[in-house]
Amino acid sequence: MPIPPCPMTFHCDQCNWSMTVAPASDALGPGDWHHSCPKCGNPKLKVSRAGAIASLLAKAARHLNIRKH
Repeated sequence: MPIPPCPMTFHCDQCNWSMTVAPASDALGPGDWHHSCPKCGNPKLKVSRAGAIASLLAKAARHLNIRKH
């Protein structure tokens, strides 16, 4: 049975871009993980566990099929 990972927040210090993702499964798809900033290309993103509100919003966005890039 797939176990979804914890929601994570990605943040770029260079351009202040951030995004919280809540993957539906342990099989990650496009947009579930970021190796570099999609806005400025910075490869050094800060990754942390998402807070309660950010997690809730990311899960709701996933269910409503909304992606914020």
